[in-house]
Amino acid sequence: MTDQSTQKISRYSLAAIFFYHGLVPKLLFKSEQEVLMNNAFLPFMEKDFALTSSGIAEIIYALALVIFSTNKKLLYPAMAFSILATLAIIIQLPQLMTHAFNPFSINLAVFSLALIDLKSLDHSK
Repeated sequence: MTDQSTQKISRYSLAAIFFYHGLVPKLLFKSEQEVLMNNAFLPFMEKDFALTSSGIAEIIYALALVIFSTNKKLLYPAMAFSILATLAIIIQLPQLMTHAFNPFSINLAVFSLALIDLKSLDHSK
C-alpha cells in the first residue's frame, strides 16, 4: 500500500466519522448522550441550538476534509479536539466512558486516523 492510498483511506475514514457523528446522533436522532455532552460543555447555548450547531459544524468539517484532502492543517483540529474532548468527558461525565461505544474509543480512532493521514502526507513528498 502506498503512502498516497494510506492517506486517502485515513482521510476519508476521518471525514466519515465526523459526517456520521454530525448527522445521525445530532441532527437526525438527537441522542440523549449528545444532549448531555452539549449541556455540559455548552451550557450558555439553548440545547437544541447547541446540538444542531455542533452537528452542522461536524458535517462542514467532514466536507472540508474531503474537499481539501491534502491539507495538513485541517488535521490538527481533529487531533486537538479528540484529546481535549476525551479529557473533558473524563472529568465532567466519566459515566460515559463505560458505554460500549464511548468517547475514548471514538476519539482514539479520530486521533489515530488524523496522525496516519498527517504522516502519510509527510512521506508522500
